[in-house]
Amino acid sequence: MMANRKRLLSVLLTFVLLMSSFAGASGYCLDPDRINESAQSVLLLAVYDIANRLIATGSGFVAFTDEYVLTNYHVIEGGDVVVAYTDSGEELWLSRVLCADSGRDLAVLVFDEPSGLTPLPLASATEPQRGAPAVAIGSPIGFRNSVSIGSVSSAEEDEYTGYIQFNAPVSSGSSGGALLNDEGEVIGIPTMVLGGKSDAQNLNFAVNISYARQMFDEHKGDTPVSFMELDTIDIKTKIEQPLDNVIPDAREFTIKNYAGFSISEVYLYPDGAKNWGKARNKAGWLYNNSQMSFTVTDEEATQDTLWTLNFCFLYHKQNYYIDYSGVDLKRLLGRTLVITMEGNAIALNIE
Repeated sequence: MMANRKRLLSVLLTFVLLMSSFAGASGYCLDPDRINESAQSVLLLAVYDIANRLIATGSGFVAFTDEYVLTNYHVIEGGDVVVAYTDSGEELWLSRVLCADSGRDLAVLVFDEPSGLTPLPLASATEPQRGAPAVAIGSPIGFRNSVSIGSVSSAEEDEYTGYIQFNAPVSSGSSGGALLNDEGEVIGIPTMVLGGKSDAQNLNFAVNISYARQMFDEHKGDTPVSFMELDTIDIKTKIEQPLDNVIPDAREFTIKNYAGFSISEVYLYPDGAKNWGKARNKAGWLYNNSQMSFTVTDEEATQDTLWTLNFCFLYHKQNYYIDYSGVDLKRLLGRTLVITMEGNAIALNIE
């Protein structure tokens, strides 16, 4: 009888120990304390041009050492200086770039003075597993260090040229932020959102952190340059995009605006263009609950480049410019782009 009690006690003790170990191993994605600790190293980036005009906001994070910020190339393109806001609201300045790759949409910026912030740990070269949990930290539409939780949808190297597909909600302004795995390591840098059918969830993509690690390793000894000299250090990796679902003869696309605000200007220009050109909505504002068609030339429709779609709108009595880089115009022609507001995030879907 005593032996049976001892055996039962042993089984119960083992069960308790197992439960304790599971409770302590819930992972980074379910640990608010660790997520908030990471957020201390994620930054809201305000990009100003040479005339001291705010031209973009985006995200970035401290990486490699406390001297550097990793972000997307398109976030800082056309800028002259960047003001980085920490999670606590402290201002830090960046006016130089160490290395950049517009093809991969990556840039490593240099603080004017070491930040004293802790660099986020970067994942190893191992590809993230489909279905693995993931956390995105960034500043959509300027909402500093918003956190969203989801999972890795796909990370196949031959699909989307090495981009990580994930479903944690992101929006414009999240670009350049951090996508972290369940160990709290950065696995990617959110860079773009692709739409599906109007009733489908957005498809979100991040640049695999392995490309950023490789770029930094190859150029960490280089001399940083000013933002105005960005072109001189741009690697410009050529990325081949598959051309499926293309309507060959289409020369226009439609935008439906259901976001709750009016869009005053719509720009469409090749990625990296120095001049945005004139607003495309010649018929006037794209008001809420309305739609407008946009025509492109034969030359634009057949041009072998990616494009930026840029909107100007009034939100909370402030003007904002939101741009979506890496747009394959050939896939957009003949279709309808639907703009909606989901919570505090702007969503774009293609019908």
